[in-house]
Amino acid sequence: MIFRFFLDITGYFTAHLPPNWVELLCRFLGRFFFTFFRRRRRIILSNFAHAFPGKTRAECKKLARESCARMVELGLLAVALPYFSEKRIRRSFHLDGSIGEFFREKVKNNGPRIILLPHFSQMEALAAIPLLNDAAKESEIGVIYRPFTNKILERWIRRTRERFGLKLLARGNDFWAAKAMLERNGIVVILFDQNANEGGILATFFGRIAATTYLPDLLYRHFSCPIYMLMPQRTGVFRAKCSVERLPLEPEIPGNGRSNYPVIRAMNAWLERKLSADDGVCCDWLWAHNRWHTLDQAHNWLSLPQKRRAFDNSKIEKKVKIFIRMPNWLGDITMTIPAVKAIRRARPDAEVTLIARKNFVQFLQALSLADRILPIGRRANGKTFYPLAYYRQLWGYRRLEPDFLIRIGNDSTTGDIEVLLMSPKSSFAPHFINKKRPYFSERIAMDRDSPTVHQAENIRYFIEKMGYRGDWDFTPIDLKIPKAKAIGLICGSENNPEKRWPTPHWIALIEALLGRTAADIVLFGTPDDAAITQEIKSHFPGERRLIDRAGETSLFEFRDEIAACALVIGNDTGGVHLSNFLGIPTVILFGPTNFHKTRPIFDAPTYIIQSPDPKNFSALTPDIVLNALSDIDFFVTINYPKHSFSVGKLS
Repeated sequence: MIFRFFLDITGYFTAHLPPNWVELLCRFLGRFFFTFFRRRRRIILSNFAHAFPGKTRAECKKLARESCARMVELGLLAVALPYFSEKRIRRSFHLDGSIGEFFREKVKNNGPRIILLPHFSQMEALAAIPLLNDAAKESEIGVIYRPFTNKILERWIRRTRERFGLKLLARGNDFWAAKAMLERNGIVVILFDQNANEGGILATFFGRIAATTYLPDLLYRHFSCPIYMLMPQRTGVFRAKCSVERLPLEPEIPGNGRSNYPVIRAMNAWLERKLSADDGVCCDWLWAHNRWHTLDQAHNWLSLPQKRRAFDNSKIEKKVKIFIRMPNWLGDITMTIPAVKAIRRARPDAEVTLIARKNFVQFLQALSLADRILPIGRRANGKTFYPLAYYRQLWGYRRLEPDFLIRIGNDSTTGDIEVLLMSPKSSFAPHFINKKRPYFSERIAMDRDSPTVHQAENIRYFIEKMGYRGDWDFTPIDLKIPKAKAIGLICGSENNPEKRWPTPHWIALIEALLGRTAADIVLFGTPDDAAITQEIKSHFPGERRLIDRAGETSLFEFRDEIAACALVIGNDTGGVHLSNFLGIPTVILFGPTNFHKTRPIFDAPTYIIQSPDPKNFSALTPDIVLNALSDIDFFVTINYPKHSFSVGKLS
């Protein structure tokens, strides 16, 4: 009752206000909406930035503010129209010659007609056409629309639009009524530019995928009737001039799937041309309703290959912006690579951007995993404080207008700070029971934090929960680097000292390897590992076959040098994951960490040696390791879901 009273009061006073006052009210409310509805503002600005990449941010803001004012005018007109007299309606809305020609042709060549109407601010002028044209008054006209959930508002809109003889047909419920109307040679009007969600056909609009109703194509295929576009062009506050034009359609090509939807492609192209040709018309369209809000929900975000679509995959533009926040450690990055590849395969319409620590940028660029790599500063060692430069970087990246942000890791604090600062339209993250993700719009429930479930399997579960149904690529890369007669040793572990095999054990192992093989022994590591390798090196003065490279290589150089090794032995750290990714036979020494969760994942020879006492890494003696190495004269298979890892003879 209160809401009905509010509609009555608002409609009456709006209808009786002077036009310049109404315009001021629309601009004030539009500016209020643009300023304080921040999420919707981000959507509008993002839509303008995607649709018109040649416009500056200032130009997009100007258009966005004007569009918000026109959106308010659209709502106020729907509320005020019942209080317009017939005289005022005749004074406010005009029909150009094309409308008269349309109805004269309709009378001469009787038959069904389909009219498509976009969401312009003066679209309610449609209701006045039977009043303004006698032939229209004699025609049966039905309008398919999306009903309102509020019953009072629904009755109000029905009364407004049916005042002069139009008949409203609720979308979904009255399809058969629309079909029957066309069979009686009537006219059906369809509001075509709303988001059709999962019930629509995927088509491109301004180069980006949007779910579009396929009802016009369905009716066109059944009746083979002409399709017309209705244009209610604004000429002032609550004033419009309506015109109509026939929509040219491409002929269907047998066997060409995308040509099965000629109306969808033609009507989207028509609207694109209208919005691109004139800023006044552009602002008049309803940009706030986010036509492109499709494939945004977590369960279908990566299901594009399974959807019906009216576009050619080979010609699709990369208009969707996907940001993927890469992990902070080398091992976790390598385990994320198959997921990044899966996302790129599933979304050919996306420009994929990786956000990674500065020291990983060159390494990731060489892999050609993404269209762009954005660097961020690294955290101070042992501290949780992030410098202001880090926050400024993330705040600056929000101006790139990301559509999606994916945080594959299960951390809570840093991930939530980053998504809050970059403010994407949608964001995805795994949600474990003990980790809250309050600022992510889509959280994938993860009940798989088990000691026997591998990290990579969790990542795969996360990606498949977002609709991915394709294959997974665990093939290692081949850099074509000639192999040297060398064994690489990774004696440190930057992010966890507990994972380091004791230095005396490494010394004993190296002494045995130097005595049993003719291979060089190369020590690898980060600058933090240099103290360990220098201590090891000091026990072998003058030994030319023992080479210390810890702290002397960039990640890029480390990659190339480790790729030249015939074998790599190391702790559970990023280097052994990199070695596995490069296809090098790799032996990993596990102490306190769980090899079921963190072993390398790529299809290359891998052998795991677990300490007899996981809580005491010293229990894994050099003799145990040497015996394990000498005993590898057969193939050992470690089971892993959907693929396995094999190890050949290493002697």
